[in-house]
Amino acid sequence: MRTSTLLLALLGAGLCRLGAGQLYDAIYSDNGIGWRGSYGNQDNCADSSNGAAYAYALQFKYETLDKLDKTGGNSVKLYCKDGNGTITNYVTSLEGNYGDWMGIYTCPGGGFINGFRLRVFPDQGTFGDDFAVDNIEVSCSDGTILNGMDGINPQTKHQTTGESVKVEGGVMEAVRARLRSSPERETRLNGEWGTFVYCSPGMKVAGIRTVVEQGHISDDAGLTDVTLYCI
Repeated sequence: MRTSTLLLALLGAGLCRLGAGQLYDAIYSDNGIGWRGSYGNQDNCADSSNGAAYAYALQFKYETLDKLDKTGGNSVKLYCKDGNGTITNYVTSLEGNYGDWMGIYTCPGGGFINGFRLRVFPDQGTFGDDFAVDNIEVSCSDGTILNGMDGINPQTKHQTTGESVKVEGGVMEAVRARLRSSPERETRLNGEWGTFVYCSPGMKVAGIRTVVEQGHISDDAGLTDVTLYCI
């Protein structure tokens, strides 16, 4: 009885225990349409001898909206490193079949991801063309906002510089945010931004789960919702 009561309390608080006793705190978007599509598996940053790894970089998969059946966002990757700053792996969940991966954008100065929000094109009804998640932004521990499409949030006044990093034996181009003297306009505006949701104080994002709708004859919405997990 006590075990059941504790489990219900953890689920009610958005907490779940996976792997080797690690407790994760789930944070959910407030505008996703996860009732459309299939849930992928939760994928977590790999622990190392230097302790639990956490997410510090973002990459967004996007299909341009010039297709007959628009899908927009198709997946999200988060790149992880451990307490010594060593890159351990990347995490992703269910991936849509369409689009291309945008740049890899990283939190500056050794920062980590601690929150996110989605930009979602609302459901268009029976005869409309849906493409759901059109963009994602993540917040870094120093207040920097990384934009999945453009790498910067114009309200945080950043520019970017390139840097090569190795992940699982491959070399990828990462982009670090830097201070910028004036804001830039964000491009490709569709849908509405939700509200930022954050990990509890002192916690870091270390896992992801996505919902994707695909495989329909008529209308696929692509990426429809995202959940992040904090440690």
